[in-house]
Amino acid sequence: MGWRGGWVWSLLVVGVGCGGALPEEQAEAALAQEPTSAPDVTAEGLCLPTAAGTQRVKTLLPPSELGIPRFAMGPGSFVDFQGTLHFAVNGEDGRRGLWRSTGTDAGTTEVRFFPPTQGRETPLLSGLTATPSRLFFQAPDAAHGLELWVSNGTTAGTRMVKDLTPGVENSYLTHLAASGDRLIFFKETYDASASTTRYELWRSDGTASGTVRVRDFGTSVDVSYLDAKQGNALLFFVRELQGATSLWRTDGTAGGTFALKRLDAGPDTYPNDVRTSGALTLFKLEESSGLSELWKTDGTAGGTLRLASFGPTRAMRVLGALGSYAYVTTTSFSTQYMVVYRVPLAGGNPEPVVTLPNDYASQGPAFPTIDAVSQAPGGRKLFFSVAIGSDGPAPRDTQLWVTNGTAGGTTLLRRPLSLSDEYSSPVYAVADNLVFFSAYETTAGIEPWVSNGTVAGTRRLKDIAGPAQGGSSYPREFFRLGSRVYFSAYDDTQNSQLWSSHLSTACVAPEDAQ
Repeated sequence: MGWRGGWVWSLLVVGVGCGGALPEEQAEAALAQEPTSAPDVTAEGLCLPTAAGTQRVKTLLPPSELGIPRFAMGPGSFVDFQGTLHFAVNGEDGRRGLWRSTGTDAGTTEVRFFPPTQGRETPLLSGLTATPSRLFFQAPDAAHGLELWVSNGTTAGTRMVKDLTPGVENSYLTHLAASGDRLIFFKETYDASASTTRYELWRSDGTASGTVRVRDFGTSVDVSYLDAKQGNALLFFVRELQGATSLWRTDGTAGGTFALKRLDAGPDTYPNDVRTSGALTLFKLEESSGLSELWKTDGTAGGTLRLASFGPTRAMRVLGALGSYAYVTTTSFSTQYMVVYRVPLAGGNPEPVVTLPNDYASQGPAFPTIDAVSQAPGGRKLFFSVAIGSDGPAPRDTQLWVTNGTAGGTTLLRRPLSLSDEYSSPVYAVADNLVFFSAYETTAGIEPWVSNGTVAGTRRLKDIAGPAQGGSSYPREFFRLGSRVYFSAYDDTQNSQLWSSHLSTACVAPEDAQ
């Protein structure tokens, strides 16, 4: 598992029902006391969206020549810029476009078109990052290759910022993040003399003269692809090639760029599972010995602390924080069962909350792991998908779970999700009582689903592909802006288009929802 690869798991976890502790784990499970339950719903109190309120916004792409729905790119990289949805459209033929939408056909327009530079191999328009007055992104043109661009939301106000790699060669930019009204990012360049990558930290105010290098990290370190935002600061991980791993912080200035804390002195330590909830970020450090450490940080040196360590007999994954606890899962390599643990954020021993069932644990390779986790802003529930692996690339089973941090509040909502090794179901919590995801049915394929956090309130949102298509719509990238949740879906236009689902607090009966 490489520094840049992160977690590469074959596929994800578990079985039916909520389930109690396994016989061999009942003793340790008895040590845990139920924490105070959080309210079941956030104050917003959203209703389950309806099929009638879920419609295609606009046809943006012609019929796919590839003709494989699960590989269709469609619109993506959704971002809220000044209250309006902005997104990228990348065509199979190499055409690229920056678009905006108010949620209607007429209100969905192209801000800037980018013609193909290398045919189908033209680099993607990507990395949309909004500040209060500027929208930064990467886009290709024939004269400069893939470079940094900026827009004020108009065609005339969309321009290249700076040719960071002069000529037609592409610039590889990562960690794009807003810091006030400026952008901070890394420029990664292969250094042939050192046969490795050079990492440079930059900032930009949207002008060529105001786009400057802040720090050159050189070629003797690796900068992980993982990061986190804390206010106007970006947190990132730096590993010396033959030394320690450290957590760094930057606000885009030289004085504001420094190492917060050395995390481990070993040369084979890797960060994983970085999850931010409010002012707190949780992450995992994995060592070559198999030991996994749970850490927390609030963006300060004093607030960056190791919370717990888990031994090499189990794989640990981070779920997130609820109230005064962090939540993780551990999966035994020998029994193939997954246990949800809580860890006091103020310090203390991990405590088992509940063991998730695994119907396939005794049937050969069936290792459960976490696929996706989502928590609504300020939410008091964690939604997560788990898959049970197999001896092949595809999972045996995939499931959506929800937890409020208690055994009684940990519920299996839906199985299966996607059983494909080439398409993973997204999970997107809008509120504690509303989550969007995708799931599979034999009669409808893989379509968008919604749940209010109960089994009874979990249902298909809409059959977008429809019986005539005889397939799946493979929804991707759910994103809320105002009273709509946008996503892309493969529909009767024979390509992936922009769709949205209307949100409401005025509920209708289930029989009226379709």
